[in-house]
Amino acid sequence: MTNKNDGIVIEIDERIAVTNTEQQFEAYCSECKKMTEMATPKTAGVLTEISEREVFRLIERREIHFIENARVLVCVASLRDLRSDFNTAAEQA
Repeated sequence: MTNKNDGIVIEIDERIAVTNTEQQFEAYCSECKKMTEMATPKTAGVLTEISEREVFRLIERREIHFIENARVLVCVASLRDLRSDFNTAAEQA
């Protein structure tokens, strides 16, 4: 008699909804030289599927565009471009 172990399969479907419109803005990005979507680091992270902590790391290394007034706002286009470049490099490796 054989002992068959099917195991347990758990599927997790996680969704995050950003509903606070105060976290996304259209503003002028001096690096892009145009009006573009700006978001708080937390919202930008959700939109691009990276952690808020990593967004702050990218800001500190000046790898993404941002403005800093009363709060920090990230240029979402520059973050998406960086993420796209990273994904392309990973696929070629």
